[in-house]
Amino acid sequence: MFGLQASGAAASWVVGRMGTDAHLYDDPDDASIPALLDSRFDADKVDALKRLLALIAQGVDVAHLFPQVISLPPPPAAAPPPPPPLTAQSNSIPFGQVVKNVASQSLEVKKLVYLYLLHYADKRQNEALLSINIFQKDLSDINPLVRACALRTMAGIRLHVVAPLVLVAVKKCARDPSAYVRKCAAYALSKLCDLLPDQATAFEEIVDILFHDNSPGVVGAAAVAFKSVCPSCLALLSKHFRRLCQTLPDIEEWTQIILIEILLRYVIARHGLVKDSLLSASNLSTDIQGITDSDPVVSVPTQPHPIGNGVCGTISNIMLFRHYIEEYSGFPDRQGNDSSSSSTATNSNDDVAILLKCTSPLLWSRNSGVILAAASVHWIMAPVEDLKKIVSPILFTLRSSPDAAYVMLGNILVFAKTMQSLFAPFYEDFFINASDPYQTRALKLEILTTIATESSIPAIFEEFQDYIKDPDRKFVADTVAAVALCAQKLPSIATACLEGLLALVFYESSISNSVRFDGEDAVLVQAILSIKAIVKMDPVSHEKVIVRLVRSVDKIKEPAARSLIIWMFGEYNFMGDLIPRIVPAVLKYLAWSFTADVVETKLQILNASAKVYSKLGLQLLSGD
Repeated sequence: MFGLQASGAAASWVVGRMGTDAHLYDDPDDASIPALLDSRFDADKVDALKRLLALIAQGVDVAHLFPQVISLPPPPAAAPPPPPPLTAQSNSIPFGQVVKNVASQSLEVKKLVYLYLLHYADKRQNEALLSINIFQKDLSDINPLVRACALRTMAGIRLHVVAPLVLVAVKKCARDPSAYVRKCAAYALSKLCDLLPDQATAFEEIVDILFHDNSPGVVGAAAVAFKSVCPSCLALLSKHFRRLCQTLPDIEEWTQIILIEILLRYVIARHGLVKDSLLSASNLSTDIQGITDSDPVVSVPTQPHPIGNGVCGTISNIMLFRHYIEEYSGFPDRQGNDSSSSSTATNSNDDVAILLKCTSPLLWSRNSGVILAAASVHWIMAPVEDLKKIVSPILFTLRSSPDAAYVMLGNILVFAKTMQSLFAPFYEDFFINASDPYQTRALKLEILTTIATESSIPAIFEEFQDYIKDPDRKFVADTVAAVALCAQKLPSIATACLEGLLALVFYESSISNSVRFDGEDAVLVQAILSIKAIVKMDPVSHEKVIVRLVRSVDKIKEPAARSLIIWMFGEYNFMGDLIPRIVPAVLKYLAWSFTADVVETKLQILNASAKVYSKLGLQLLSGD
């Protein structure tokens, strides 16, 4: 039976490899590569080159195959001995047998030779330079695929001496009749910015030519080149802006993201923020002016502005868009009569209206990155009353892959903290699924606590009751922390939250004393921390909670939990009528258990005792 299974697996393995090049990795030395490279048939050359690339993929160094001389005959020497068969340790091969095939008429042979050259161009720089003549000749080939392949290979040779020649080739190919070649020219330009830092003017001229192209693929590649070689030259976009907006829906998805960012920077740099947009309404545009990357976020003063439910104008959120705002100052074609003007109206500005109009269909793109980029445009430039249109597309992306959903949740959290009312009606979309990873669960919990309202909190707390039963104790602890945040945000539910947290403390303490589970102590400690945070808002009103918690200290053995309860006892020992009555009994118990406690708990006992006796001393001095 086992023999039949083994033979069946072997047969499946063989069938799966049929029609592929997987056999090249089994034993790449089983054929005479030099003989195949000298063959008259292109199929033999392709097979030999594939075997060489298989060697490279397996980590074998075959740089010795790179010819020492390309265009010159070899120096005179004695007749060499017959070449040994090629092995991983072999370091001799008949002269020029690889690179000479770059002149082959077969496109497949050329591509494989180009890959070999790119891999070893850094190690054999002199030989790579000698191959430039062949690439320049291929740039005039009748086949656009050959021209594009030659340009890509030239751009991939990262040598300073080759860069000027590559720039000349890019200028030539930027006007090529083939859109594919022009697209390759745009991507090749992106590889030259670090090799030719003094050619900024030439780069801008080429980008200007590419932006004027009629092919959407070329325009998208030109946006990538613009971001790489001249990202601050926003004035270059003035004459192309409207046509770029019209082309935006037709270009590739990932280049759409880049072009949207460029167009958004241009609009803000030239026109400023829209008067009735969220950022402008929050009175933050003037505060952001002059902020630099070295300025810490926490040092910038915040000025909240009441513009609807839950809009909090915090610099910490708006700093995400700072790189757009900074472009505004000093733009040469900026509209407006006075330099202090920092906003414009949507209905009176055609550029803003066109950008919002052309990005609206992209809110329903199949690419979540495009959706987020389009939503950013509306978030920054659209009027506040029009922001609702970005909610449904953003929530729809949560049904995509876990990675994309996690990224989108992080951005939703930023949106929700800035404008709570935007996502508050859709709280059910952030309920946690059993298949969600921990990071996604944590983000959803934070979003739920951010958008919770008086009307939605009952349903949210009902969900929290199910989360507390989850086997992941770390997630349970996060849920308990979320309860405290909701109580701090909505004081009307504080009493109900305290009752539930006390019940959880008593339950968790009984479990930890009998059977210990991983993470059980974390839940108990977090429950007491949540009680402490809620009590801190109004200690006098929650005096009975403190008393109940202090009376249970003898049943709690976790040092961190005991330390928190003892701290609360010392901090609020003088408040109300009930706590002062139990002070003597509590101090007596703490003195009795002092020797058995850990250092952390002992320090809190001493701290609480000092607070009690200092209060008594003050009362004696005052005569009370």
